[in-house]
Amino acid sequence: MLTIQASQLLAQAQRVRLTPCGTAAAALAGSYRSAFRGSGMEYEESREYAPGDDVSAMDWKATARLGRPFVKRLREERSRTFLLAVDISPSMAFAAAGPSPYETAALAAVTLAVSAAANRDRVGLVLFSDRVEAFLPPTAGPAVPFAVARALAETRPTGRGTDPAPALALAGVALAHRAVVFVLSDFLAGAWSAPLGRLAAQHDVAAAVLTTPDDRALPPAGLLTATDLETGGLAVIDCGNPAVRARYAGARAARRSQTMASLSAVGVDVLTLAAGLPPAPALQAFFRRRTHPAYHSGRARRARPASIPA
Repeated sequence: MLTIQASQLLAQAQRVRLTPCGTAAAALAGSYRSAFRGSGMEYEESREYAPGDDVSAMDWKATARLGRPFVKRLREERSRTFLLAVDISPSMAFAAAGPSPYETAALAAVTLAVSAAANRDRVGLVLFSDRVEAFLPPTAGPAVPFAVARALAETRPTGRGTDPAPALALAGVALAHRAVVFVLSDFLAGAWSAPLGRLAAQHDVAAAVLTTPDDRALPPAGLLTATDLETGGLAVIDCGNPAVRARYAGARAARRSQTMASLSAVGVDVLTLAAGLPPAPALQAFFRRRTHPAYHSGRARRARPASIPA
């Protein structure tokens, strides 16, 4: 999938420049800390209710079992758990010109791992196609970004299609407490809404949609035989016909809009990463948006769907 080694990928992530006076590793670490708050409060023990205690902290199970009121005692979790889920299916490896979506996704993932490690957070990784291709359980420490880079650089997919359900189900099982899950994919295939919705009901989920400059336009090149990288299906397209090109562009734009809407509808935060462009500025803008007061008030007003669509 990648033609560079893990050490080179890690070096790129550490030296991508956001501004003339700062690197991605330094600038993103601070923005990341503000954008993704700690995973909140963790249950520690229950104790008997005392006058003045917050009734919202009532432990109803202990109260019913023991016949007198109890409240939960919570402690703040100071570190986060951050899981990167990266699509490694064949469509991610294709680009008509320039770097592939997977190359940009890999660089973004390692950049995020560097920022998370700088904040002493636990970082995990799951690579998937139509199956789980590799899994690194969330751990903390300075060696984690290199482990992430190595998996991204060396894993070769055995699957041919895209099915995020097994990977996202694994994420749900592996994450014992509320975590940040960052999904990087082109979202061109696969059923996403149901598994992402289930995960977003328990965790803070963000989706990075990888795009390419040519993904909405056909070249005016006459008859073109196109191959579906994931199914092997063939189709002959008359690219010399302006009406065909226009219909193709319209269909791709409609599909992209539908994808964005369906992700947002199940409670997933969405950003776009353009293949071939440095991902750090887009990530920085995403983090800034998350720290704006209007973002949190908007999230609070957004109602969770009564049921998750298939």
